This record gives sequence, structure tokens and C-alpha cells, in this order.
Amino acid sequence: MASSRAHATRRRGNISFLPSGSARVTVYSGTDQLTGKPMQLRETVAARPTQRETEREAEKVRTRLLNQVDERRSPRTEATVNDLLDRWLEVVDIDRKTRAGYVGKIEKHVRPAIGRLPVGRVKADTVDALYAAMRRCRDHCSGRSFVQHRSERDHV
Repeated sequence: MASSRAHATRRRGNISFLPSGSARVTVYSGTDQLTGKPMQLRETVAARPTQRETEREAEKVRTRLLNQVDERRSPRTEATVNDLLDRWLEVVDIDRKTRAGYVGKIEKHVRPAIGRLPVGRVKADTVDALYAAMRRCRDHCSGRSFVQHRSERDHV
């Protein structure tokens, strides 16, 4: 015999409340294509004057995050630039000297500047900023004094 209660649909996403009164919204967005680990979209909603207002705002955020997942606008990987560089260096087929040159440039310029960024956050302006910094000063001195440079030109 069938139950008189309608079958409840499974609710996607999770809203948890923090001790501060803020709400943390978490939505599962699939499996990372590179690492195989589950990925979550997370956003924190600041505390509102009442708990009810915070709940309503958190529900709006949950709906927006679910929409991003459904439209495939969320990143498909949480891998960082460092992760991808390591994978690339494992499979690239190049001469030993060329490889040493690439590794030196990656270690000096790319990893310190954008290595920890998730791949999905690296945009054209991020790379342009890295190139601009390398044109100013290839030693990435950040204005520190007592840095020995090979150029006598002003680099600040």
C-alpha cells in the first residue's frame, strides 16, 4: 500500500549556521577532473538583524550556487597552477637543457606569482600583471633594498 505522504525530494546544497550568526552555504559541484576529489562551492552569508533574514539570504545564495552548477559555470577543477605545471613537467618530451631552462623560469617567475592560484581564477589580466612585473624587475624585489640587479636602470 502506498504511503499517503508525498515522496520528499532530496534537497541539494547545505546551509549551516556559524556561532557568529552567519550562514555557510555549501553546494556539491562534481568531481575534480584532475584529482578525482569531490568539489564544493562555498559562500558565507553575513549575519542579518534577524535569523529569519539570514535564512532567506542563505537560501538565495544556495539557489544561485545551484544555478551555477546546473549551467556548468563553476570550475571543473580545484587544481592550482603548481599542480598543472608539475603534471606538465612529468609528461613533456623535451631536451634536458630546455627542460632545465623551463624549470628555472617556472621556479623563479611563475610559481611565486601565480602558482597557488586555482586554475579557474587565472585570467588574462593576471598573466598581464605577471608580465608587467617581469618587465619592471625580473628579480621580483617588491621594492626591497639591497637587491643586486643586473640592470642599472630604475626598476621601481
